[in-house]
Parts: sequence; structure tokens; C-alpha cells
Amino acid sequence: MTSTDDRTEPVDDRADDRTGDRTDGRTEPVDGHPFGPELGPLVDEVRRFAGALGEKAQEASATTLIALSGLADRLRTQQPEVYTHLTAAGSGIAAAGAELLAAYRAAVAGHESRWTAGQGTAAEKIDLDGPEGPDGPDGPEGTDEPSAKQ
Repeated sequence: MTSTDDRTEPVDDRADDRTGDRTDGRTEPVDGHPFGPELGPLVDEVRRFAGALGEKAQEASATTLIALSGLADRLRTQQPEVYTHLTAAGSGIAAAGAELLAAYRAAVAGHESRWTAGQGTAAEKIDLDGPEGPDGPDGPEGTDEPSAKQ
């Protein structure tokens, strides 16, 4: 015998109609799909694709981590200043941008000093206007001959 005072099942006194609209303004999934029956198969396919993509990413991340650990070891021995900045960037999210910028500057500083250390090539100034100015010896009117533009 069942009682009307059965407290094991929650009672929902909000009315639902067949379209999924509720009296409180929220909508329920229709036929078990949150975007409606016409998009249900598409949503399921996207969900399967995302799952497969996640599995492939996990497989690839193991080999990537191994390669990155070797890179970190080489970076620590060859450029300790860059490595110090990168480890500081990894420890704090708030300072990550500044630390990454400092790591970039430290990595580029050596290259910039090599680029700027050598003597520059001799530059020769060429005066394209000539001593009379940009209009030539006859002034702004030029010669009486017609130009190619006329």
C-alpha cells in the first residue's frame, strides 16, 4: 500500500507541457536532447568526436612531455637565465606575462649584441635633387619641351 506522504520521491509541482516549456520560464530537454530532437544526432556526433580528440591528445601529451623535459634540461644548462625566468613564470599566473617577456628579452639579448657589435657599413649620401633643388636648373616651370605626361 502506498501513502500520499511518501517522501522518497521528490514532488515537482511545476507543470510541464509536451513542448518542454515550463511554467517557471525554463526549458527541459525534449526527447532527452538538450538542443531538441533535430540537433540531437549532431550533438551526439560532436560529443563522440570530442572524446576521440581528447584520447588522441592524451596519447600525444606523453611523448610531448618527454620531449619537453629534454628541452628543459638543455635550456637549464645552456641558458640558465632564460630557464630561471621560465620557471618563475610557471610558478605564478599573475606574473607570467612579465616573466615570459623577461625570458624573451634574455634569450634575444645575446643575439642583439652580436648584431649590433660589428662595424656598420659605410653609408654614402646621394643627393638626388642636385644643387639647384628638386625642380632642376630652370625652376618650377622647367623647360619649354612637353613632358611625357602631356
